[in-house]
Amino acid sequence: MREFKQLQIPALTKEPNTTCSEIVAEAAFALASGIIDTIPFVGSKLDEQQTRAWPRSGVFTDDGVEMTATPPEIFELCELLAAHVEKGTSFDVFEVFHKIARIDRLIDWRHGAVLSPEPHPVTH
Repeated sequence: MREFKQLQIPALTKEPNTTCSEIVAEAAFALASGIIDTIPFVGSKLDEQQTRAWPRSGVFTDDGVEMTATPPEIFELCELLAAHVEKGTSFDVFEVFHKIARIDRLIDWRHGAVLSPEPHPVTH
């Protein structure tokens, strides 16, 4: 499975075998990861020094087991967003909504909208 990470285009361009399409794909995945980081998830980061929203603590499965790894649904949403960004295509609202509905239990809806048009401090 892919790992969420910060975009590092200069590091990619120094690799002699890195193609332009690989750089675009990496940039698209990094942007999609950043979008997902804006979602107000339940629980808290495992480590306050981590840059990404996942992995988290205080998040439990329906069986009461704590999830300390990133759920596959998060990666699926990220891959969907990255694919649209990479291709430069518009998002299919219903497809994105379906993916968000699958992670509904992971979102702390008390914080309002998933993506706010105004900047706000990230406290999650």
